Amino acid sequence: MTPDFTEFPAISKNAWLQQIRKDLKDKSMDDLSWKLSESITVEPFMHADDFPQPPVPLTDAAHPWEICEDIPAADPAAANRMALDALEGGAQGLCFHLPSTPDLATLTQLLEDIHPDYIGLHFAGAGVESNPGALLALLAQLAGARGLKTSSLRGSLSYNPALHNEIVDWRYLADLLQFVSENFPRFSVVSLRPEATSGPVSNIVSLLRQGNLYLEKLAERGVSPARVAAHLEFDLPIGKSYFYEIAQLRAFKLLWLHILKVWEAPLVLPVTAAHFNSEVYADDLYSNMIRATTMAMSAVIGGADRLTVLPYDAGRESAAQYPQAFGRRIARNVQHLLQLESGLGDIADPAAGSYYIEQLTRQLAGEAWEEFCKS
Repeated sequence: MTPDFTEFPAISKNAWLQQIRKDLKDKSMDDLSWKLSESITVEPFMHADDFPQPPVPLTDAAHPWEICEDIPAADPAAANRMALDALEGGAQGLCFHLPSTPDLATLTQLLEDIHPDYIGLHFAGAGVESNPGALLALLAQLAGARGLKTSSLRGSLSYNPALHNEIVDWRYLADLLQFVSENFPRFSVVSLRPEATSGPVSNIVSLLRQGNLYLEKLAERGVSPARVAAHLEFDLPIGKSYFYEIAQLRAFKLLWLHILKVWEAPLVLPVTAAHFNSEVYADDLYSNMIRATTMAMSAVIGGADRLTVLPYDAGRESAAQYPQAFGRRIARNVQHLLQLESGLGDIADPAAGSYYIEQLTRQLAGEAWEEFCKS
């Protein structure tokens, strides 16, 4: 049955503002505005009248995010135990941080009793950066030994040679993308992070510049923009400013579609991961549990495809009264509450239609695009 709202008359923004000013008495509405930068001021009250056309969702398909957990892999046996504990506790993806490129025996030990075709399989650290192709070749060997098709595996490599290296072997990258496209079609082979985390606008601009650089340099070597875009992942840092972080993710997605349009590539939303920096946590460990929840909400409402929540005692393990396994469990459970009980993963673009967030998204996107176009 369709609800009938005809008995509720439409109220204009001006009518609302008159009532708000009356309720505020002697206080100015300007005192409630949020000044984010020299050019961005967020008003405390937004209304449908502010939008010539009603806002539309970024997507019409619900897309549950992947609950991921970081696994330090210096000790393969200990890493495997930690990984199994994470999976048994409800993790859906694992990110192994490799200090060096593993051999087949080490990779086999890391993934012992783990079904890599059922989870997100991610690799980071010096072991990826030094030779990503060798790691993928080993993964292909392991899959073959287990009777798995590499096309059934999904995941990513935290590899971004252009971030701080002015000399990049783009021919190697072109060959790597060809190999990944043919053998690991569900893998992101380049993971981009902002060069610095000085705020959402700079984060967005940094990712756009890096992503566009890969499109440009690889197009010169015959790799189509569609293929490049299909194997990029964008990893955004999540901070404490709840609405700001939601808008950051949504604004970046919008602008990446602009980039693809310029390159005449299919308009496919980018794969986005979200992570916390330990600097956002305080010495009050239990407050960090609450902070982690609101930050996680920002990430998933903004549309992150993969989220890693830091344990509440990250960087402060010596001050914790409980074993580290407890902190990792709570970090997973934060996401379980949002995904399984709150159902945020069942909604397409949860922030769509919120005039306040929609306006903030547009303001961030506008400033970031202007800054990007200067480069």
